[in-house]
Amino acid sequence: MPVVRVDEEVWRELQKRAEPLVDTPNSVLRRTLGLGGTTTETEGKFLDIELSNLHSPRSFGVIPIPRQKRLFFPGYKVDFELESDIGAIRTRVTSAPRGTPVGDPNGGAYIQGNLKPWYRKHTELKPGDKLRFELLEPGKRYKLSTFQGEIAKNI
Repeated sequence: MPVVRVDEEVWRELQKRAEPLVDTPNSVLRRTLGLGGTTTETEGKFLDIELSNLHSPRSFGVIPIPRQKRLFFPGYKVDFELESDIGAIRTRVTSAPRGTPVGDPNGGAYIQGNLKPWYRKHTELKPGDKLRFELLEPGKRYKLSTFQGEIAKNI
């Protein structure tokens, strides 16, 4: 991997744009340059999201994405597929400020679209449970599973 040297002014600017304890210099540069990619936490094949509140997600058929985990998924309003026990779910990342360009790797805060039937099937979900996303094909296909306590359930 190449080594890049930066002066103090550039280093301070990188630090200003970084989310503490989440970003690396590389992830800040990827985001700034619009390259998408991953943060240290999401460089692997799996991503877990804890459900703290289920009322709004069930009501609106959404999965909230914590900001530091956003880069695991495709860009804003770019369709992708979730494999689940109810079949393939065509969905996308939504809920960004007006004017956010389609494909923005940082845009959006929720996975939304065609998730209500999945939530209707999974009435057992409760706050504290986790959703696990397995990367099958970057930017295109993911597998959706849940964690209830320490047991993973492929659903």
